[in-house]
Amino acid sequence: MILRQFRVTIHRGKEDEFEKVFRDEILPMVKAHDGLEWVAAGKPYNGAPNVFCMTMLWRDLDALKGFAGNEWNTARIEPEEAHLIEATELEHFGLLGTTGP
Repeated sequence: MILRQFRVTIHRGKEDEFEKVFRDEILPMVKAHDGLEWVAAGKPYNGAPNVFCMTMLWRDLDALKGFAGNEWNTARIEPEEAHLIEATELEHFGLLGTTGP
């Protein structure tokens, strides 16, 4: 399994617009992909008010490529969110273990 951690910095003043797109469009689109085992998305709780995150657990590399394409090591940015984004960070990890539901 592959853990994909995505962080996105939004242009100041665009946080509310991004949150709506992220919650209403991007998250459901991600959830619809075959091979996605689990996903969690977050908005700022404490700290930088314009940094959001999404952590995904993919069954295997083929499933991840089904979502992100052959350039799976780069962030997948949808047209409806591109103008809101200042910067992205993306990391992948092999899963060591899980807990919870």
